[in-house]
Amino acid sequence: MDIDKYSPKYRLHQKDLLCLAELTTEEIFELLYTARALKKRFRVGENKPMLRGKTVALLFGNASTRTRITFEMGIRQLGGSYLFLPKNETQLARGESIKDTAVMLGRYGISALVLRAFTMAQTEEFARHSAIPVINGISDEAHPLQVLSDLFTVWEQKGRLDSLKLAYIGDGNNVANSLIMGCTKVNMDVAIASPHGYSPSQSIVERGMQFGNVLITDDIAEAVRGADVVYTDVFISMSEENDKEKKKKLARYRVTQDVMALAKPDAVFMHCMPAHRGEEVSAEVIDGRQSIVYDQAENRLHINKAALALLTDRRR
Repeated sequence: MDIDKYSPKYRLHQKDLLCLAELTTEEIFELLYTARALKKRFRVGENKPMLRGKTVALLFGNASTRTRITFEMGIRQLGGSYLFLPKNETQLARGESIKDTAVMLGRYGISALVLRAFTMAQTEEFARHSAIPVINGISDEAHPLQVLSDLFTVWEQKGRLDSLKLAYIGDGNNVANSLIMGCTKVNMDVAIASPHGYSPSQSIVERGMQFGNVLITDDIAEAVRGADVVYTDVFISMSEENDKEKKKKLARYRVTQDVMALAKPDAVFMHCMPAHRGEEVSAEVIDGRQSIVYDQAENRLHINKAALALLTDRRR
């Protein structure tokens, strides 16, 4: 389905946003069109109070820059309020059950719950017991809001999504998993180049192949050849310890100018950040003319607002 031929209704029927595997192509388009509309308003200083009278709980399991700032600022811009709840300052840290926490939050008049740095199983458990929308800010297996932001950014930069190719280089982590699902559902080809033992989840790969073209390889050149977008992420994810052996195996999967030269001449470079220059990407690439990493980071604000606005819309 071509996004530019889609007529948005600015509505979601989902209660939660946990992973892209659960969203239809149309639902992804609804989120992207809503983000575009909200960004246009933001650029001219108009912020419709779509969250007026609503409070969002931000339950975070670790430190955050982009996720926390974009949610806090987005909620304010839409006229809502928020509660920032570090996990280690709640009773969850002392063994209270997810069920009790989820039910309680819904009874206090909170309109939505954003989780960060919980496992996918824990995120799903919150959603099962919660009467209010649950949004996965990032988990061990999925990073849906990041990839929705990425798709929005590619749409802005390229003017389309249909039939583009994205090449991801590096660890087959939660971002890679979500890129597979997000790209295939909007008719983008996706190629993942990772060393043996660090490929994305096989179940995700198989599911993605039901929707579109997915290439899994250990050959960087094979993945990048003909790509419209080249993407990478840190070698060590947020929940992992500093693994020297893993870094050693991933070392040759660094995105350099030579790697970018294998892609199309007008290819763009993307990174979900934080970035480690000289490790997964060279400074020349991330700070070069093809890099759109700051556009990605900005668009997290508008995707987060879109998710909150649509999921808390009482018309659902």
